[in-house]
Amino acid sequence: MVSNQEVLALLKEFNNIKPLAFLQRIDIQSMGIGNVLGFLLCSDHEVSAGEISEYMNVSTARVAVLLKKMADKGLITRKPDPHDGRRVLVSITENGKELFTEKQREILLYGSAIVEHFGENRVREFIKSCKDIKDVVDRVEQEQIALSENTSKNT
Repeated sequence: MVSNQEVLALLKEFNNIKPLAFLQRIDIQSMGIGNVLGFLLCSDHEVSAGEISEYMNVSTARVAVLLKKMADKGLITRKPDPHDGRRVLVSITENGKELFTEKQREILLYGSAIVEHFGENRVREFIKSCKDIKDVVDRVEQEQIALSENTSKNT
């Protein structure tokens, strides 16, 4: 069995490469502006803030803040729903389409460079390893939740 010291050394080494910083650069569906723009581009109609919230699985309050920033940058338009004044309808602007296309190009540039450098098989192995790690973390998390629930029932 691996020691706590060995685990901490591995985690420190992993954290030193700042994985989130570079993974976010190649995440085509990253949370935030890119995610909303992609959703709007795929929609053939104006969508409500609530639909965006459901799609992203985040609160409507968080989406409202994000949509305000996007509107201020000219990436989207917001207007009241003529059939329900409580709802806001959102659509993408030309500036929003251009930004999404630019970000998509950037992601493809990074992605292509990674595949060219490592080869498709090695990239697939990395993805599988990430999935396997996620599965282990999820399993341990569920075990901890179950243990916590059992402990609270017994007290």
